[in-house]
Amino acid sequence: MTILSARDHNINFGPGQPTMLINDQLYVLNKPRPVIEELIVGNTSRFIELAIQGINRGMDMTAILITHPEIDEVSLLPRLAREVHEATGCPVGLDTRNIEAIEATLAELQPYKSIIWTVTAESKMLAKTLPIAKKYGAVVAGMPMGQISLRVPMTAKERIDEAKIILAACEGYGIPAEDVVIDAVCMPAALLEPQAFRITLETIAILAQMGITSQLGIGNSGANMPAPRVINLAYLLGAMSWGLDCAFINPAIENLISSVRSMDMLTERDPQCRRYLKQWRESQ
Repeated sequence: MTILSARDHNINFGPGQPTMLINDQLYVLNKPRPVIEELIVGNTSRFIELAIQGINRGMDMTAILITHPEIDEVSLLPRLAREVHEATGCPVGLDTRNIEAIEATLAELQPYKSIIWTVTAESKMLAKTLPIAKKYGAVVAGMPMGQISLRVPMTAKERIDEAKIILAACEGYGIPAEDVVIDAVCMPAALLEPQAFRITLETIAILAQMGITSQLGIGNSGANMPAPRVINLAYLLGAMSWGLDCAFINPAIENLISSVRSMDMLTERDPQCRRYLKQWRESQ
């Protein structure tokens, strides 16, 4: 079981636990120019509102990705993370490869436990990131690529081999397996990669057998396709049935929370149906 902490509550997630949903809307990629300009001058109000909306819709935590050549991430990310945490009371995660920004933000979020995404199996990345994760007690989310293959591996075995490199490196720094999350890799349907969905499902299943927490960036699945939110929800429910533990996803997807609560109930991640019934009562 993996644990994140925040002002209002902790989140326990991983094999057998309720599926954790991560608000993936706090990003700058493909955003209109006015959004970038607001962040350049330090105006974070739009992003704070997105974070609050996500939590109000039933998300468990917020991911922040503001990497952009015109944004001073080292200065802005710690402040934005603190403001999101203060506004929501829920855990905040960091989706960045900027090592200085990671450390500054983890220090700002202390004593709460955060998560670092985009950690690959590349030796240099592990050597830079893992000491900081250990220092601040952060969870490491690994993308299984970068050591054996520079591109996304397209077999479950290759992804697991890369994942094992990340797990071994974390162990070497004293980071326990329960503080490691492995991305099973969600490929866009528009790429028409043969068996791409099946390979991801098999990767999730193997991680579950290993007792390792799995994650997916579900928003990738419907990219560049019509009605992407429908594809995203279908992809998420399919992955959950194979043991997916947490997902980056748009909180505005229709019927997202009720569908996830239903699947958690059916897969016995909510064995007493309490979360399902609570959500149903609140929806009435």
